This record gives sequence, C-alpha cells and structure tokens, in this order.
Amino acid sequence: MLTCFSCAVDNLIEDEGWRQMASEDVLRILAHRAPFLFVESVVELVPGERATAKSHVPSVDLQALGAGLLPSVPLWYAVEFLAQTGALAVLSAASVGERTLMTGLDDFTLFEAGNVDEPLYAEVALLGERRGIGKRQGTVWQGTRKLAEGLVWYARVR
Repeated sequence: MLTCFSCAVDNLIEDEGWRQMASEDVLRILAHRAPFLFVESVVELVPGERATAKSHVPSVDLQALGAGLLPSVPLWYAVEFLAQTGALAVLSAASVGERTLMTGLDDFTLFEAGNVDEPLYAEVALLGERRGIGKRQGTVWQGTRKLAEGLVWYARVR
C-alpha cells in the first residue's frame, strides 16, 4: 500500500498488478459531479506521479452537456477528461480540501474525435510543480487510436 496523506488512497484496490481506485474515492478527490465528472474509474494510480483512468461516454451525458446527438465524442471532452485524470494524480498525494484548476494547454494536438458509447482511456504523468503551479503530460486513447495529446498546466488551490 502506498503511503499518502489522502484517505482515498488507502482504498486502492490491487488487481492483476494494477493499483485501482474505487469510484466513490474519485468523488472524494474531485469536485466534479455528473454530468461534468468524466472519470468513470481509475485503472492505475501512483499518487504524485501518474494516473490512468477510464471514461465511458454515453450519448445521454453529451446531451445533458448541450452537445446534442453527436456521432462522436467532442474534442473538448477529451481535454477535460485528461485534466480530471491529471487532477487525480496530483490530489491523491495532496492535503484534503485542495483542488487543481486547469490554467492552460501547451503543445496540444487533437488527432480525431472518438466514438460515442465506447470507452476512452487517459494516461497522465506529472512533470513538475513549483509554488503551486505545475504541468502534466497526457494522452487520451480509444482502443489503439490516439485522440489527443499534450501538456496541461494547473494551479493548486485550497
């Protein structure tokens, strides 16, 4: 078990060599709620270092977000999903009550839109943080297709 200040990390599930986080613990760490919570489950988590998460994108949720009946996942969804996954990596090693705010994108490439009702996976690695400002590198996948990739800047706030 990893040592961490966050109580949520105490509930990591060991499964086939992966460290997973239960969905109720995601709700404790992120301030987002449906339909704005895009992380369905955490596949792998190393607090303060990296995270891999899964998101299933039902068309009903996209309608609730005002995206209408789209045949594909909007690219903004992939960017926000990447930011939320990165926030889990940062905040799982943080004090309770802290949040991260996305402050910018660098070298971001949006390759293509994903298919609705098929799972997305986001892989995020923290690159560094100084005085509460940090950056993380991430990629969003759907199966073997790379949908988006880039740097997400964030500010840590209480």
